Amino acid sequence: MRLIGPGLARGDVGPTNPVTRLGSAIRLQRVSHWYRSGRSRVEALHEIDLDIPASGYVALTGASGAGKSTLLSLIGGLERPQSGELRVGEHRLQQLHGDALAAYRRATIGFVFQHFGLIDLLNARENVELAASLSRSSQRGQHAARLLDEVGLRDRAGHRPGELSGGERQRVAIARALVNDPSVILADEPTGNLDATSGARVLDLLERVHAERGCTLLVVTHNESVAKRATRRYQLDAGRLIA
Repeated sequence: MRLIGPGLARGDVGPTNPVTRLGSAIRLQRVSHWYRSGRSRVEALHEIDLDIPASGYVALTGASGAGKSTLLSLIGGLERPQSGELRVGEHRLQQLHGDALAAYRRATIGFVFQHFGLIDLLNARENVELAASLSRSSQRGQHAARLLDEVGLRDRAGHRPGELSGGERQRVAIARALVNDPSVILADEPTGNLDATSGARVLDLLERVHAERGCTLLVVTHNESVAKRATRRYQLDAGRLIA
């Protein structure tokens, strides 16, 4: 099934009855996180209460330094909150360690970053296949090729990141994020390095993926036009959830 091609119109976003995944809700209760700077403690997040419904599409806004990326890192299992409770589906993240935490990140979370995060020496298919290799599947190459076809890059699979446009690189990054069929996609400023047209196409793709796969989509952005496309939005200010 083809998700999207380069010319998808803005209004053509997914089916009217999207899949629902009951196990992908994100729930934070009084979550706080801080860093040490010399003898000082810098509070990045302060007692965050947040409940994102299963299969939800949420935008998280706020100024630079408000704590948006820190919150994504906690949900993605890249960092651990100092206090409070954080659940993603059936996972209580404070109780996950070592291999269990790595398995959670691999099977549950798909990351999409502003700066793409692709390996320059690998072509598009190899970048996607590298993420698939963690699943130990014998069909990694075919799976990577199918995902690139789904994001409209069949003819660009053999090109390295330096030979692709910004929008194409972000679509490779989305294909990579989908490789293990995650129930949650965390997109940190996914249009931040793109022009308006390429950014809109990337958002169209993320929204189609969200609708057709039923995954929870959390987009961090400082761009108002990006935020208002979500069905729910929240704002962080100096580590506090204010809206």
